[in-house]
Amino acid sequence: MTRFFLSVYDYFSSRKSLLFTLLLVLIAVFLGLASQVRFTEDISRFLPADKTNERINRAYRYVTSSNKITIYCAATDSTDREQQMRAVDAFVERLQTATDTTQVKHILYKIDPAEMMSVALFVVENMPYYLDDDDYRRMDTLVTREALARQLEIDRNILTSSAGMMVRQHLLADPLQLTANLMSKLRDFQAGGRFDLYQDYIFSDDGQALIVVDCAIPASETSANKYFLKTLNACMRETEKAFDGISFHSFGAAEIALTNAGQIQRDTLLSSLFAVVIVLALLIFTFRDGLKIGLIFASVTFGGLFALGLMHLIRGEVSIIAVGISSIMFGIAINYPLHFIGHHGSVPNSRFVIKDIIQPLTIGNITTVGAFMSLIFIGSDAMCDLGWFASLLLVGTILFVLLFLPHLLSHRGRKPASSHAPFGQFVDRPFEKNRWLVATIIVVTVLLAFSGGESHFEADMRKINYMTDTQQQEYERMRGLLNDHHHVLYYVTEGDTPEAALTANEESLAGLQELLTAGEISKIGGIGHFLPSPVRQTAQVKRWNDFWERHRDSVRTYLAEEGEKLGFRADAFHLFEEIIGRTWEKTALSHFDPIKETLARNYVLENDGKTMIVNLLYLDADKARSVEEKLNGQKNASLSIAFDAGSITRRMIASLSDNFNYVLYICGLIVFVFLLFSLGRLELTLIAFTPLALSWVWILGLMGLFDIKFNIVNIILATFIFGQGDDYTIFMTEGLMYEYTYRRKTLSSYKNSIALSAAIMFVGMGMLIFAKHPALRSLGEVTVVGMLSVVVMAYVFPPFLFGLLTMRKGRKRLMPVTLKNLLSTAYAFLVFLVASPFITLAGWGMATFGRTTEKKKMAYHRLLHRIARFVIYRIPQVKTTFSNLSGETFERPGVIICNHQSHLDLMCIMMLTPKLIILTNDWVWNSPFYGRLIRYADFYPVSSGIEQMIDRLRDAVDRGYSIVIFPEGTRSADCSILRFHRGAFYLAEQLQIDIIPVMIHGVGHVLPKQEFMLRKGEIRIQVMPRITPDDARFSPNYSQRAKEVRQFYRREYEAVCRKYETSDYYADLVKHNYIYKGPAVEREVRANLRKHHNYVAEIAALPDEGEVTIENTGYGEFALLLALVKKKLQIIAVEPDDDKRELAENCASVPPNLRYVAPTHEHCR
Repeated sequence: MTRFFLSVYDYFSSRKSLLFTLLLVLIAVFLGLASQVRFTEDISRFLPADKTNERINRAYRYVTSSNKITIYCAATDSTDREQQMRAVDAFVERLQTATDTTQVKHILYKIDPAEMMSVALFVVENMPYYLDDDDYRRMDTLVTREALARQLEIDRNILTSSAGMMVRQHLLADPLQLTANLMSKLRDFQAGGRFDLYQDYIFSDDGQALIVVDCAIPASETSANKYFLKTLNACMRETEKAFDGISFHSFGAAEIALTNAGQIQRDTLLSSLFAVVIVLALLIFTFRDGLKIGLIFASVTFGGLFALGLMHLIRGEVSIIAVGISSIMFGIAINYPLHFIGHHGSVPNSRFVIKDIIQPLTIGNITTVGAFMSLIFIGSDAMCDLGWFASLLLVGTILFVLLFLPHLLSHRGRKPASSHAPFGQFVDRPFEKNRWLVATIIVVTVLLAFSGGESHFEADMRKINYMTDTQQQEYERMRGLLNDHHHVLYYVTEGDTPEAALTANEESLAGLQELLTAGEISKIGGIGHFLPSPVRQTAQVKRWNDFWERHRDSVRTYLAEEGEKLGFRADAFHLFEEIIGRTWEKTALSHFDPIKETLARNYVLENDGKTMIVNLLYLDADKARSVEEKLNGQKNASLSIAFDAGSITRRMIASLSDNFNYVLYICGLIVFVFLLFSLGRLELTLIAFTPLALSWVWILGLMGLFDIKFNIVNIILATFIFGQGDDYTIFMTEGLMYEYTYRRKTLSSYKNSIALSAAIMFVGMGMLIFAKHPALRSLGEVTVVGMLSVVVMAYVFPPFLFGLLTMRKGRKRLMPVTLKNLLSTAYAFLVFLVASPFITLAGWGMATFGRTTEKKKMAYHRLLHRIARFVIYRIPQVKTTFSNLSGETFERPGVIICNHQSHLDLMCIMMLTPKLIILTNDWVWNSPFYGRLIRYADFYPVSSGIEQMIDRLRDAVDRGYSIVIFPEGTRSADCSILRFHRGAFYLAEQLQIDIIPVMIHGVGHVLPKQEFMLRKGEIRIQVMPRITPDDARFSPNYSQRAKEVRQFYRREYEAVCRKYETSDYYADLVKHNYIYKGPAVEREVRANLRKHHNYVAEIAALPDEGEVTIENTGYGEFALLLALVKKKLQIIAVEPDDDKRELAENCASVPPNLRYVAPTHEHCR
């Protein structure tokens, strides 16, 4: 990757005119493509594109009153309804004149009685299609002579009354009032509840005349609605001027949408103004160069054009909401030019910048793009748009930064630019070294993890939208007027044809009876059975025909005779006689057009080749969710669906919640995999990834603490902040690796760029915390919480964790910690931690219960011996070799002496024989882990002096126990043989017993003194021949003997080192010197070592002492291995590549006998 972009840079360095021509062509092409993108405002595109959501969205769009505006006409004198009616007529006339069908579909302000009478007569004339079980039960009682006579007398009285003329046609067509129940149902279609009619005009119960305007413009199209509402308000004001004491006011979804848009514009303008001023001030203060500031904005502008242009080719139609939300990605995209230009100030030219920061730039870009590309696999079109736009924006920006920006920046030469970083002194502080700060952050993280819990989503759109107090009151008032304070659940049945939809609807209505009976539904509104399906028609006419087959003749006779008695003409009921006299059959649905065009206007919807039948279920609000779930869980749920005004919001929230969790997991997986691939080490991947996970804990915890909820607006921002944190931690990790590798100061530059980027994002979005609009304010809240979290985690945890792996007490570890070593240590420590209490308990039991016998003590010593032997031979990654040079059996007691390198030495000695008494220092004696254990084993501290323990130790020797003493008295940090104390030799002289010398090699490398971390290696335990009291090789004086035995140990240890400390022995240490320095470096070093078999032959061919010069050492693995194996050989390693030479000489294990130089140094002379 680095070589490619450096080659591109070098190619265009001498062809800048070609480069700038290419840039202009690309800008022109992307600008042309971007201008052709078609934008859509449909928020329902955020729903997954499955059949259920499509049906709900389609039904919701056509059923709800989202495109209706209610106008109230109030009079100063509420009793003067005539004045109100005249004002309403004048207003309607003005509105009809000022608008057309593209703005207004229908205006409802009065009920036409003639139309209702016509509908009633149609129902009477077609009663066979409508009568139900209750009607037929009534009919059975009405067809007797007595009942018929009574009904005719009632009819005569009505006809001779003042209202007779109005109902004459109806009564003569249905003299038995067979349709009485049907007429009652028809009245439900007229204004009812809290409405009443006055001379056919609609009035609310508080005396205001109502006008309902059915708009042709969707509520979401704010620009068209703004013009329409302006016209509407003008008509209202003109009418008010024409009528004294009359006032108009309106309320509707379009007005709320317009209020929302206006508030968003005001909030955005104000916050943007402050943000732009502050951001510009930051950039000017930081760079103090107009060209650099312009190039920063040019980079993200090019990225935006690149994204929109390719979106046209890939998607064609794009959600403007998704593009608007993903414009926040400019906050991430701006990181790339900020880092590039920020680092440009500390190096000679752009080529150095590319070489230094190409790795973190591309890794950050690939991981973030990969994460957002996961959005395209979600079923939601808008989320797919979001993923594409965000990804393309980042790709376009980084291409500009890597291809064009280097040539647009000026060359400064060798002198670094003066730094004006606004946060320089603060961010350069080593926060990770402040233990109290780190501990506090960890404690807070744990507390937030428990307090945060799961994320909560705001499903109430009213809490996300902005409404004035007046609009809020009007909303509640209108809800009460329309639904009489009942909750309304829409129950919609869909079919490919009107006949299929009606059939399915009738089946659905039959299923509602159980809920109605149980009281879960108060009443059902809708077209009911006034528009019968062919199936229902067939059943209805059969029942009608069968009934009148039995009763037709008798009813005709009774009707004629009783009618004559009451003075009715002989042909008065001819229409009724025709109805009962004919044989009825099912008919075409078009026969019911009088119903369809009046009653069914709002209940039968035909769009996009589908027919929907709407039913209104009135119920208590607290029962709505359960009823909705029951209805949608029925067998016919594939045809009918229940929802209310909040259902689509709830589904969108649920979808976003599911998508959000999906995106979070997928993003996390993609980021983790890309980090692992790019950084090459699981440890580095965890260092970069852990802050992201912890920052998410902080975000959820702080949101829970301050009662901030996710909503359909801010939930995506949280994902983008996750992407921002990804970039930050990658730059921090790469900066740490760079400094660790070359010891060049670069982390400060990265920290300043991160601080500036975070400040821009914090200011740009955080200013919205002062917005009045709830959705915008939530964006500001999430920005403040999110940016605080990711910046804290990025600044503290990568340096803290990287320091744990590579540093100890301010110095580089000779062998950095790896996950493998860490797990091996944890495993060994856990085994020891679990075993120690049991061993201690065994010793306590032996000492407490019964007499302490020699047999019991020996059993305990054997237990310790077996455990030590088991442990030493099973240390992870460690091979243990035991050699007994003289066939020592330890049957005769002696003073066992041993060199001391590690905590493991004790176990190495204990595995030799169970008959041991070990003299320890106070630290071991008081150890919380194995202090009690060694006390039960009769081990003794030497702090009180050996002289005081002579008698006790003589008794142990008499019982056959050998005494173990580490004459060095402490562990050797470099594994060399330290000065021997005289105690062991004094004890041997006093007790007149042999000294048994034991030498341990390799244990100081496996578990060194400086750190409690197991390494891969080999332990060799060597038992040497006894040194008797009269051994002529050593002085008989114990003091002089201590010195001579130490010299003997040194010679023997050097011989062991020469024999075993080969290139194979040091190969693992050398490999570890090149980890955390980039995957390419580590791969090359490992490949070279593998190819040359750890350079065994090459090293063997060189002398053990003197001086050698090695040319072109590369990363220096051969020179380092040679220096470690041949410690007395002075090595000069020559490497012309500055980067490789600096990397090699900064390896932690470089010994004093190795020196790296450039070719121009004195060795060339």
